Amino acid sequence: MLVVVVIVLIAAVFAGAAAIWWRSHTKFVESRKEHWFKTFAAERGGTFNSGVPSDTHAVPTFGVSHPSGRPLAGSNTTWVEFRHGDRPVIAIDAQEPYRHFDDHTYFRDIHVTQVRVPPSPELRITAGKVSMPTDPRLEDELARWLATTPRFAQRDVVVEHGSARTWGQGCATRQNIVAEAGYLADLADHLPAALWSVSGGA
Repeated sequence: MLVVVVIVLIAAVFAGAAAIWWRSHTKFVESRKEHWFKTFAAERGGTFNSGVPSDTHAVPTFGVSHPSGRPLAGSNTTWVEFRHGDRPVIAIDAQEPYRHFDDHTYFRDIHVTQVRVPPSPELRITAGKVSMPTDPRLEDELARWLATTPRFAQRDVVVEHGSARTWGQGCATRQNIVAEAGYLADLADHLPAALWSVSGGA
């Protein structure tokens, strides 16, 4: 009899945990489907992708899904594509795993904002310094340019694969993606023309 009672209690615990997980998962999926990007896309004549596997996936015209440069196309990522001035912009709302000191894996919110630019060698602006891992010939010229335009040393930026991107901790907000899109568009407009000419960009 005692064994039966224990089994029933264990089953009840598992059933309760499963119900809690299901409610949490359902709320998470619904929040992605009704993400504020959806309204923002409608306002800007843009495109919204919830990233929910059961939804119809929109196709981005460019971009990455993570600061590391993972391709956006085909990923289960929540994103919005819109125009800022004359440039296409994609903003990403995502989470990334990290290992805590207790050796458990947790997730933190991140966002990525990127604008389309002409093809060019890879350019990185990190901690106020320029590096060009794939084509160091222009590195000195771009370092001199950055020294004369220090406002573009304020954020970490990567330019590669036809986009300029920046990122930050926390969820995307209307204010930060518009500000970051403006920053990146201004940066792209002021980068030395030699950067684009290396790959035949305009």
